[in-house]
Amino acid sequence: EIDALRLDLAVAAARREDAEGRRRRLAVESETLAEEAGEVERELALAAERTARLAADLTRFEGIHAELESAFDGSQKEVESARQERESARTSGASRRGRLDLFEARLEANEQDLARVRREIEEGERQIASWREEAATLRRREQEIQDARRRAEEALQEALERRAVTRDDLRGEQERVEEQRARVKALEEGIEAVRAERDEVRSRLSEVKVEEAAVKQDVAHLKASFREEFSQEPPEGGDEAPAGPLEELEADLARCREALERIGPVNLLAADEFAEHEERHKFLTEQRADVADSVDSLTRTIREINETSGARFKAAFEQVNEHFRTTFTELFRGGAAEMRLLDEEDLLESGIEIVARPPGKRLQNIMLLSGGEKALTAIALLFALFRTKPSPFCILDEVDAPLDDVNTLRFVELLRHRSIDTQFVIITHNKITMEMADNLMGVTMSEPGASRLVSVDVEEAAAMAG
Repeated sequence: EIDALRLDLAVAAARREDAEGRRRRLAVESETLAEEAGEVERELALAAERTARLAADLTRFEGIHAELESAFDGSQKEVESARQERESARTSGASRRGRLDLFEARLEANEQDLARVRREIEEGERQIASWREEAATLRRREQEIQDARRRAEEALQEALERRAVTRDDLRGEQERVEEQRARVKALEEGIEAVRAERDEVRSRLSEVKVEEAAVKQDVAHLKASFREEFSQEPPEGGDEAPAGPLEELEADLARCREALERIGPVNLLAADEFAEHEERHKFLTEQRADVADSVDSLTRTIREINETSGARFKAAFEQVNEHFRTTFTELFRGGAAEMRLLDEEDLLESGIEIVARPPGKRLQNIMLLSGGEKALTAIALLFALFRTKPSPFCILDEVDAPLDDVNTLRFVELLRHRSIDTQFVIITHNKITMEMADNLMGVTMSEPGASRLVSVDVEEAAAMAG
């Protein structure tokens, strides 16, 4: 029962450690969500400012629209007036033909202005719709972050409640274990008292047996002396004989026998069982000591491995981060970027956040960049890793697909510089990337269902063309 309680206590301790670990992770997630919430609040503030600017622009465009509509109405009136004048000019005869041509030119100019005004109105409406969609997206993003923060707070509260329940259960288990220990101690004390009483009774019984043997020998000797002296048998004692020491000894003997009967039969194999259990206990104690030493050694080894791994990871992280800053600035022709650890206390379990600031923008998370900026940032990180630990070969599959021509030229220039130490195999459809290759290989289907590999040595082809 004690072993079962100890097992339950160990399980409760493990559950408590698990709850503590989850609480720490939830605390880290809560801090991360708080930071994200702060960033979202800043973004919302910026969005609010932008919304205010958009509202002002909308008001201004509405004023412009009203002005354009009034201008359009005036132009319509002028067109009608011009048409009327043209009709009157036609009826007036050939002398007013020049004036009619003038009015037709004015009419054409007014129609062109009208078309331009309509295009501006449509552009303004599309811009307003885009701004409204962006504002709706920002509101949805705010709601998602608030929901995530609320879920994290609920999970944290649940973990704290489970921790309190676990503590109460552990406290109750400890109290029950203490009670069982007290009961076991009381039983052991009772067993020791019974053993001491049994040993005392055995000693008294031995003494009584010795005294009884001495008394019997004295009685036999007295009977023999009586026969020799009186030549007759000694008289037998009756009930009227006074109680002597023998009766007291017999009473003590009866009490000792009753005490022995209460104790029960003697286990003659107790000494052997005790020796066996003692040897088993000694073996288990040695095994437990060996296991404890092994656990301590393993714990020290794990701690040393974690310390070494953490130090090496930190050194590699700093080196990659430095190369990443340099490569990012080289690709973007300015700006700044870096990698940040989410938990600097636990390097081996920490996540990594990448923040970048392209030229002309503020510092922000990589997830907030455009597709081309994300691709260029990922390329910068990839080449930073290659600069930290170069490799003789590198295969790149469609990494330049999201890039425009300007960024592709920067990517190609970076490839040209790094190809001195590394041989690059690039899968691409971009013509600019193909132009810098030393060898081109492609697959063509000259006949239906039959593919054929085509290889071109660019330098050889250029020499033949020259």
